[in-house]
Amino acid sequence: MTTYNLSAFAGAGAQFFDDNGTPLAGGKLYSYAAGTTTLLATYTTSAGTVANTNPIILNAGGRTPNEIWQATGVLLKFVLYNSTNQLIGTYDGIPSINDPFGINSQLSSIAGTNSITATATPTLTAYATGAIYSFIAANTNTGAATLSIDSLTATSITKNGSVALSAGDIQAGKMMLVEYDGAAFQLINNIVYGGSITNGNIVSLTSPLGVANGGSGAATFAANSVLLGNNTAAFQTIAPSTNKNVLTSNGTTWTSAAPSTGLATAIGQVPFSTDGSTFTPTQKITQGTAVATTSGTSVDFTSIPSWVKRITIMLSGISTNGTSNILIQIGSGSVTTSGYSSSASVVTSIVVSATSTAGILVTSSLTAASVYSGNITLCLFGSNTWISSGTTSLVSNSGTHFCGGATPSLAGTLDRVRLTTVNGTDTFDAGSVNILYE
Repeated sequence: MTTYNLSAFAGAGAQFFDDNGTPLAGGKLYSYAAGTTTLLATYTTSAGTVANTNPIILNAGGRTPNEIWQATGVLLKFVLYNSTNQLIGTYDGIPSINDPFGINSQLSSIAGTNSITATATPTLTAYATGAIYSFIAANTNTGAATLSIDSLTATSITKNGSVALSAGDIQAGKMMLVEYDGAAFQLINNIVYGGSITNGNIVSLTSPLGVANGGSGAATFAANSVLLGNNTAAFQTIAPSTNKNVLTSNGTTWTSAAPSTGLATAIGQVPFSTDGSTFTPTQKITQGTAVATTSGTSVDFTSIPSWVKRITIMLSGISTNGTSNILIQIGSGSVTTSGYSSSASVVTSIVVSATSTAGILVTSSLTAASVYSGNITLCLFGSNTWISSGTTSLVSNSGTHFCGGATPSLAGTLDRVRLTTVNGTDTFDAGSVNILYE
């Protein structure tokens, strides 16, 4: 079924003038099939039932008396004269506005291998420069090819300008796209079905593209394998192999192997090395076992690993039966009881401070009724010397203790932490203590 769109040249409300800018009253507008002298009708509406006169006689204002509609898929040539038949201009290859066929049309009834024939809808009366056509090839070409649409002149199909087609440039069952350049149909999508590129020309790929030419040298690859370049030979593949394997380098090539790091076995673990070569899964932060401080004069945490660089002592509701200040001591093999430099201050209604060389002070003033909760952190400074800082709340008197200091240089790597009192004889009677180390 023929459809009609407004002409792209003089569709609606067009006005024409002579070379002096005077409206072309009585001018004559002829319409022909594109590229010919064969008159071809235009229409007054989109119904295509009432034809305009041919020529259309312009009114006193140089305007067309009616709109100009033309069949879709048809390119027209318009020739304009003044009222005395003097030529004003010729305008060829004009499509209608939004014409789905005039500019881009899929051809049907495709036949032939190198001499291809096809039909267009609506039927073409001439080839128009710039018109684009697509078709699904019936056969794969074996050499130079031509295309004839609607029994019009068989015209060469070229690629890369005026180069004749090579065997396989047109592929059976594939969508081909050509554009008429005024002399030939240029194959636009020849690179889509081509294979390798040689000096800018697309040729069919009959074997895998070699590594030397930028290819892989292989037609297929094993599923889920990793590609390994091999300079001039075909790519190699490395299969995943065992579950949880990783790619490992020996300095020359790669292989799939079990990781050298210890795999995590619990939440929060990370690979950790103590010797720089082997790894074991270790908690990034290790929590000790809480110890009740309801009796005894001290609590010791021992067997602390040598790799530890930071320790946090956590107090929860700590209390003693006396007034001796609470302190922390560390050691290597045994607890060191001297050489510390520490101080603590409590802020209540007044500020009370104290110092100690027997350990790291946690409190500066307390009574048997005092109850403390808080954290004290020890960090390795170097040469087995540790520094500390911490804050504890004095729950019973609504106060806060601030403490800090440095330890002496231990004889070896720290392996223990002790919570005790300055006099070493007051007894703990409430709460609990625990540590974190990392």
